[in-house]
Amino acid sequence: MIRQIGLRTIIRYTTTTTTTTRSTLPFRPYLHLHQRTQLISSSATLYDQRYTAKNWSNSEPVTYHELKPITKSPSDDILLIDVREPDEVAQGNIPSSVNVPLSSFEKSLSLDEGDFTKIHGFHKPTKGQQIIFYCRSGKRSATALDLAKRAGYRAVRNYEGSWLDWSEKDAKNDD
Repeated sequence: MIRQIGLRTIIRYTTTTTTTTRSTLPFRPYLHLHQRTQLISSSATLYDQRYTAKNWSNSEPVTYHELKPITKSPSDDILLIDVREPDEVAQGNIPSSVNVPLSSFEKSLSLDEGDFTKIHGFHKPTKGQQIIFYCRSGKRSATALDLAKRAGYRAVRNYEGSWLDWSEKDAKNDD
């Protein structure tokens, strides 16, 4: 199987017992095996960083398949904000998300760090932090994205399918 991934081509040979992956990165015989592994690994990481940076700088919409791994391994690098009202959140939410209702969103962004933390229970995101917004169907989260951009937040994206898309696809994947 041959698959083009950005700047690299991966060729995968499959047998009944083993799978070998060969990269088109230059083979450098003068490097020790661990150095060659690091070279391939760092090249893949560099590609991933460029791909990720492109998506965040252009505010491209987030897909279910992109969001699912983020929820399985949450980190402080990416903040998932649910802009639905608390009574809607009580019906279910995406794992690892935090709630900042759209009705108080703009005011919340103007609060200082201490007041924000007291009200919402988590630290106020920094202007450069990666943030994904979602709501029920994607409309309110698009509004939150615009408000955040106007407030100076640069790395913001919208999960357009939002809760409806998540609940439908997540139910199918759990079967």
